[in-house]
Amino acid sequence: MEKKKAKFVGIDLGTSTSALAHVRPDGNPEIVPNADGERLTPSVVFFDKFEGVKLVGSSAKDGGDPKRTVHHAKKFMDDPSHVYEIDGEKWTPTEISALILSKLKNECAKLIGTVSDVVITVPANFNELARKATVAAGKIAGLRVTRIVNEPTAAALYYAHNQGVDGRIMVYDLGGGTLDITIMEIEGNNIDILLSEGARHLGGTDFDDVLIELIAEKFRESSGRDLVLDEEQRRRLLSATEDTKKRLSKLNVVAETVGTEQDGIAKIELTRDTFEEAIKRLLIRTVMLVEQALDQLGLLPQDIDHVVLVGGSTRIPKIHELLEEQFGKPPISCGNVDECVALGAALFAQRARSVSEVCNHSYGTLALIEDAATGEAKVQNSIVIPKNTPIPCSMSQTYMTSEDNEELIEVEITQGEDLDPKYVDVVGKISLKVPKGRPAGCQVTVTYSYDENQRVQAQVFDEESGLKKDVAIEYKGEGVLSEEDIKRKSAYLKQVKIA
Repeated sequence: MEKKKAKFVGIDLGTSTSALAHVRPDGNPEIVPNADGERLTPSVVFFDKFEGVKLVGSSAKDGGDPKRTVHHAKKFMDDPSHVYEIDGEKWTPTEISALILSKLKNECAKLIGTVSDVVITVPANFNELARKATVAAGKIAGLRVTRIVNEPTAAALYYAHNQGVDGRIMVYDLGGGTLDITIMEIEGNNIDILLSEGARHLGGTDFDDVLIELIAEKFRESSGRDLVLDEEQRRRLLSATEDTKKRLSKLNVVAETVGTEQDGIAKIELTRDTFEEAIKRLLIRTVMLVEQALDQLGLLPQDIDHVVLVGGSTRIPKIHELLEEQFGKPPISCGNVDECVALGAALFAQRARSVSEVCNHSYGTLALIEDAATGEAKVQNSIVIPKNTPIPCSMSQTYMTSEDNEELIEVEITQGEDLDPKYVDVVGKISLKVPKGRPAGCQVTVTYSYDENQRVQAQVFDEESGLKKDVAIEYKGEGVLSEEDIKRKSAYLKQVKIA
């Protein structure tokens, strides 16, 4: 008998928690719980040294050994040098993510059938490397990643499905590790993304760090001693801090008992006002990013019909207050702010063609450009594809060679919006050999293509010789996995016991 195959599956691979959803036969999405009964699986992996089991989820959080526990791997998906070493074995953030995806895939399949084709969500401001790493994690877990979709887009799709709204919507997505501000227009089943803005490292984990420092300060005031934290103590306090943060969203005052018998124990009180004052700088930064997004589109707050909240960190009451003050109307929730991204991803899997996305970074090349006012030539970042261009797209720019007798044309591919090369990332390079004896001023056309999964292909074309070269952007580093690596690690993962 042929196994039942799950249809229209979406996965929110989150910094703090992850979730899998599918679309039921009635057309509505639902979250599928894991074998532990969790609708949300904590994105934590514990490496057991006795039985070799890889615990994922709530049981991993309680593993007890911080040196064998990995949290927040998603924050490092764009860092090729970030590698975890446990028992002499190296694990990249991609492989840690694959363990989380494997748990969801294997355990949710018991309820909905074999999980193979999936849509996985990423923050809108994820760069090219982080997106590729996410796809690689899915492949290692034995999944076919049919599309990568931005988290705010998925949330908006669920909101539109659930509420049946039209108009111009701003999604304020503040999760465990990132902030995304996305402005879109919804008409019926069609969603047109106008702009995405945000910050790669601004989210709930930053609030947790502030809260830990606040607790340490209160402990010092109460006991006269420093709260000595080794890594194990910090992990345990971090777990408690997450609960404290949630309670402060409902209560004005909470009491905590902190410390150890060795270093001393003290009871402290924390107020919501104190916490919100401590994170004020971070909250103001989110408001500034909202203003920046509106300015880029030439919009005023009153031009936005709905402000939709996504992500667990939006439960902080001060965020509601700031946004209501900014827009003159209260923001609204898309439902369960922790689940709506996965639910929207499942809907996206069902009807991806109804969504029009934009590129979330500019792509260009380093070029020698003459200042019209001074006549001085200097190397600048010349943008080929501007940020927020509708995708898929293909755009070109033509440049002139600057020296006689050039035999090698080198194009450095950049990601970023700044003109100054110091403030953009060089994410790839194309080298094209050309005939000898050429004068300066030969035309070279650079073309970049941006696909629906927001991955970039580049081409350099020498007009005089007709020679050209195409490349896909590739990254180098210990944490970057080749296709051979992915196949090998996928085969290895099948032998790993995940619970």
